[in-house]
Amino acid sequence: MDHHAGASSALPRSPRRRATGRFWTVLALLALFIVALLAMRLLFDRPTAVQGTQGYAYGQVERLSRNGQTAWVRLDSGVVVTAQANSNQGQGVSPSLASHYKPGDRVQLAYFLGPKHTMVYAISDYQRGPQLLWLVLLFIGVAALVGRGKAIRAIVGTAAGLAIVLSVVIPAVLHGANPVLMALAGSGGILVLSVYFVHGLNGKSTAALVGTLATVLVALVVGDIFLHLAHITDFGTEESMYLVSGAPKLNIQGLVLAAVAIGALGALVDITVGQASAVAELAHLGGPEMSLAELYHRAMNVGFDHIGSLINTLVLAYVGANLPLLAVLVLLGQGWQENLNTELVGVALVQAVVGAIALVLAVPLTTFVAAALFRSGRFEAELASATGHHHHH
Repeated sequence: MDHHAGASSALPRSPRRRATGRFWTVLALLALFIVALLAMRLLFDRPTAVQGTQGYAYGQVERLSRNGQTAWVRLDSGVVVTAQANSNQGQGVSPSLASHYKPGDRVQLAYFLGPKHTMVYAISDYQRGPQLLWLVLLFIGVAALVGRGKAIRAIVGTAAGLAIVLSVVIPAVLHGANPVLMALAGSGGILVLSVYFVHGLNGKSTAALVGTLATVLVALVVGDIFLHLAHITDFGTEESMYLVSGAPKLNIQGLVLAAVAIGALGALVDITVGQASAVAELAHLGGPEMSLAELYHRAMNVGFDHIGSLINTLVLAYVGANLPLLAVLVLLGQGWQENLNTELVGVALVQAVVGAIALVLAVPLTTFVAAALFRSGRFEAELASATGHHHHH
């Protein structure tokens, strides 16, 4: 192997090339921004025609009656309508949280055909869509500026994964498909998209993919056993009541399990790609003389550090997601045993702990798969080129 080629390929790029790259990145972001603006106009500013006997329309509050019960709202179509604007919504809602609409607010109106065939309007909520989309766009912009091509590929991969969950996994589960099989199939689809699309078709990606899928399988089995042992049906939530009445074929317990698998995927990909990368580097440094056992042990030393930080990340993520629930439990002031007996805590605990088990197991599994792949000799050539030794062109 020629070591000088490796050194020369690692030289920093010329300032001129760097500047050109940056110029194109900024240009691409500007284009994205303009497209986003146009899309926003199309999505949110086109007049929503009031049609049929009921529906939603958007508009802007022009003025309110003195008692705040009635509002005059200019719809996007230009028509001004009077709407009920009850600001004292909900029993027990603190005044600071109740909606106090004021002139200039963009609102969503619910309308229905009332007596005497007149339309009755009521303000149902603020219009939040545009602001939330701006937040998403801000994220895309920051990611593209800092992470360049790889970040953009990751966003596209993630969006495609989300599309798989929304358009394939959930509809199939609602129609009575086995949620565990669907979670596995969906996870596979998401992984192939996110791992290969972002990290390329190579040995590292393959090792990460195999390691992640194997771990997801283990997580599903463990989760299934404990959901049954603990008699968790997830009938405790409002969503599940609604789902049971709306989709009688739905297996709620399976849906909880699918949530466990898909919830752990992100952190799993993070750890498996990192591990596969570490194995590849070590295999390259150790050369052909390094045995599989030695390669595995050395890579595991890197993995142990990873495990500690990721369990912390995962548990904090679940605590953050379930903070309102924890606040309710503290407020009720029951003993920890009563809290553990509630189904809401049970579901959250199974999800967090099964996710953590999966993370811990992902490290040795992926490390072994990657070590076996890179020691099989099939990826030797790829290793050499990946770490910058065959860059003669």
